[in-house]
Amino acid sequence: MPIVLDPSLPRSLYPLAWLVGSWSGDGAAQVPDENQETIGRRIEQTLVCSPADDGTLSWVMSTDLVDAPAPLPPTSAFVDAEKAAPVADGSGERSLLVREKGSWRVGDPLPGQDLEAAENAKPGDPAGVLSYAVEFVLQREDGEEVWAGEVRGPRIQLGLRTSPTARTADGSIAATRMFGLVGGRLMWLWERAGDVASPEALSPYLSVELDRG
Repeated sequence: MPIVLDPSLPRSLYPLAWLVGSWSGDGAAQVPDENQETIGRRIEQTLVCSPADDGTLSWVMSTDLVDAPAPLPPTSAFVDAEKAAPVADGSGERSLLVREKGSWRVGDPLPGQDLEAAENAKPGDPAGVLSYAVEFVLQREDGEEVWAGEVRGPRIQLGLRTSPTARTADGSIAATRMFGLVGGRLMWLWERAGDVASPEALSPYLSVELDRG
């Protein structure tokens, strides 16, 4: 599905044009139950990404936790048919899981790419797709949280760089986010270390599939 550019969008945000808009949908979150055992539960999310006057792309996201099983079929990040076990239906009660406000900023093309070939490529030619540095900054009550990574076409990969709270036992930070536009749907996954003693052992925390509008 081709990405339609808004003519009012700043050129600096062209690599994130596919993210612009209002989105809503559902997915799954891995959260502790009353026995502190991790279980998959349903989440519902709304997201608005809009150009800001300073050349960044604003991000306003709200995710509710629903006391119900994760959607079936579950989001692919959580699929493990051999280990799947029956889950209680739940009460259906809703509570706020996470709310975020922040901004995206696109940097320069990453080194090692043929910029001239990309400039001269015809529409649809893979040579015209470049990878750009991207920074994602969230404003939290206790300080800024900074993610950094790469955007290439309708795909983003991020790693957590600085955070006021998400530090592990040795002072390092372990979390990743991945975003993609697939068939017109925005899908994204947030992984983080479940054990501060093992920051390299990332596991899915939140995964959603969103529709525009």
